[in-house]
Amino acid sequence: MRDFVFNWQTLIAGVLAFVAGFGTVVATMIISRRQIAAARAEADRVIDASGEQTRATFKQTEATFDLQQMRDASEADAFHVMLEAAMARVCAEASWARNAYPDILTQTTGASVNALAVRQCITKGAFAELRAACIRRGGPLTGDFLDLEREIDSFALQSEDRLTNSGVLIRYGKLAGLNDQLALIETKAEALRQKAFEAFRVRGV
Repeated sequence: MRDFVFNWQTLIAGVLAFVAGFGTVVATMIISRRQIAAARAEADRVIDASGEQTRATFKQTEATFDLQQMRDASEADAFHVMLEAAMARVCAEASWARNAYPDILTQTTGASVNALAVRQCITKGAFAELRAACIRRGGPLTGDFLDLEREIDSFALQSEDRLTNSGVLIRYGKLAGLNDQLALIETKAEALRQKAFEAFRVRGV
C-alpha cells in the first residue's frame, strides 16, 4: 500500500510540474503578443493624431524592439521552467518503475512483459515543444537535451516479439542492461533539471 501511494505521489508531482511549466510558456507568449500589439496600436494612433510619420515610426520601432527583447527574455525563462518540469517528470516516471518492478532490475538476461513496461515508462512529456525550442533558440542545453532524448528512445526500443503456442504475438522488453540504462537516463535528466534551474535562477537575479 505504501509503495502504491508513493508511486502515485511521484507521478502526480511530475504531472503537476509539467503542467506548471507548460502554463508558464503559454501565458508568456499570450502576454508578450498583447504587449507588442498594444505598442503598435499606440504608434498608429500617434501617426493619425499628429501626422509626424517619422517620429511615430521611430517610436513604434523602438517600442517593438524593447518588447521583443522582453519577450525573448520571458520565453527563455519559460523554456527553462518547462525544461526543469519535463526533467522532473522523467525522474518521477523512472522512480515509479523502480518501485513498481524492483525484482527485474537485478536480472541481466532474458526478456519479460514487465521489462517492457519499464522500458516504455518514460513518456517524454513536452519533448516535442522543447525540441522545437532548442532548435529555434540553440544554447548550451540543446546537446544535452537531444542526447537524453536519444537515450530514452534507445531504451524503449530494446524489445523482442515472441509467438505463443496459440499463435499470438507478444512483445517483451529485454532485461540486459535495464538497470544501468534506466540509471543513466535518471542521471542525465537530473543534470538537465539542475542546469535549467540554475539558468532560470541566474536570469531571475
